[in-house]
Amino acid sequence: MDDLRGVRIGIIGAGAIGGALIDRLLSGAGTRPTDIVACEPKEARREEIAQRYRVRVSADPVEACAGDIVVLAAPPLEIKKIIQTLAPHVGHHPLVISFAGAVPIDLVEATLPPGSPVVRVNPNSPLIVGAGFNPVAYGSSATGQARALAERFLRVLGASPVVPDMQMNLYTAITAVGPTYFLPVFDAMIAAGVDGGLSRQAAVAAAIETARGCAQMVATRTEHPEQLKLFTGLRPLQDAAVRDLVTKAISEAAARMEAVQKQATS
Repeated sequence: MDDLRGVRIGIIGAGAIGGALIDRLLSGAGTRPTDIVACEPKEARREEIAQRYRVRVSADPVEACAGDIVVLAAPPLEIKKIIQTLAPHVGHHPLVISFAGAVPIDLVEATLPPGSPVVRVNPNSPLIVGAGFNPVAYGSSATGQARALAERFLRVLGASPVVPDMQMNLYTAITAVGPTYFLPVFDAMIAAGVDGGLSRQAAVAAAIETARGCAQMVATRTEHPEQLKLFTGLRPLQDAAVRDLVTKAISEAAARMEAVQKQATS
C-alpha cells in the first residue's frame, strides 16, 4: 500500500514547505485531515491552515510527537532548539523526516534519543503536484519498517534519489532553488506569446511542451545539450552568458547554504 491512509503525521512548521506538504498529503496520499496536526508559532498562519485544510493546529511543537511521522519543516536556524524540545517526547521512536535545509542529519540524530529513525529530504516545489525531485539521505537507524514508511511518504511527493548527506547543500542550490531558474523563463515565454497575439492557453502550452520535450531529449539522448540545438540557427540568448549566469547562481546558493549550516549547527 503506497498511500498513507491511517498514518498519523505531525508537521512542525506550517510555512511554505509545511503548507505544501499538507496540501499534497491530503490530495495525493489518502491522508485524512484528522490524521494531521500542524504546529506553527504564528497565530495567523495557524488560522489560515486550519481554515483551508481542516487539520488540527497547535502552537506547541510537542503536539506533533504523538503520531507515526514527525516532519521538521521549520526554518533551519530554529531546528536545533525545536529538536531539543522534542527529544523527551519521542522515546517511542516515530519516524522523523527533516525538510530543514542546511541542517545535517547527524545533528538531528545526536539530539534525539538513540535509535531514532531520521531521514533528511531536500524538497523542491513541484512536490505539490507529486512531481518533485527530492534527494534523500537516511540516518543510521532509518531501516526496516521506518525506511519503508519513509519511502511510502516520499513516493507521494515525486522522485527521491538517495544521496550523501554531505551533498545536500549543493542539491539545494540545483534542485530546491531550481524552479526559480526555470519559472521566470516560463513567465517570459508566456508573456511574449500573449503579447504577440497568442491566447494565454496557447502560450502556456507552447512553453510547457517545449520544456517537456527538451527535458525528454536531454534524458534520452547521449549528446551534450549544446549539440541538441538542431533546428534553428537563431541564438537570441548568448549561450556563454546564460551558462555563466546559472553557474554563478548555483555557486552563490550553495555558498549561502554552507553559511546557514554553520549557523544552524553552532
